[in-house]
Amino acid sequence: MINKKLYTIAIGIFTILFLIACTSNNNQATQRIKEDSIKVAQSDSAKLAKALNKFLIEPPDPDYSGDYISKYPNGVIKFSGFFRFGQRHGEWLAFFDNGKIWSNCFYDKGEKHGATLVYHPNGQLFYTGWYKHDQKDSLWIFYDEKGKELERRAYRNGIETGLVY
Repeated sequence: MINKKLYTIAIGIFTILFLIACTSNNNQATQRIKEDSIKVAQSDSAKLAKALNKFLIEPPDPDYSGDYISKYPNGVIKFSGFFRFGQRHGEWLAFFDNGKIWSNCFYDKGEKHGATLVYHPNGQLFYTGWYKHDQKDSLWIFYDEKGKELERRAYRNGIETGLVY
C-alpha cells in the first residue's frame, strides 16, 4: 500500500517535472526564435532602406567626427557636411547631379535645427523655413519654379497652425 502511494507520488512528481521541463525548453526556444526573427527583420529593413534610399547618409563609423563628402558617379558633390560623434552637426549642403544646390540645412546633434532652404532643379528657391529639434517651426514659404511665392504656412513644434496671408 505504501509502495503504491510512493509509486503514484513519484509518477506525479515525474510528470510535473517533465511538463515544466518541456514548457521551459519551449519558452526558451520560442524566445530564441523571436530574437533571431527581430535581428533578421532589423538587418533586412536596414538593407532595404539603404537600397531604396540612394540619398541615405551614414557616417563611416558610429562615433565618427569630421567632414563628410559624398559624390555622384559623375564626380559632382552630392552631399557635404560635418559629423560630430556620428551625428550630423552644423551646415549640410545637398546638390543635384548637375552641381546646382538642392538644399541647405542646419543640424544640431543629429536633429534638424535652424534655417533650411530647398531649391528647384532650375536653381529657384522651392521653400524656406526653420526647424527646431527636428520639427518644423515658424513660417515656411513655398515658391513655384519661376520664383513666385505660392503660399505661406505657419508651424509650431511640427504641427501646422495654418496658412498665413
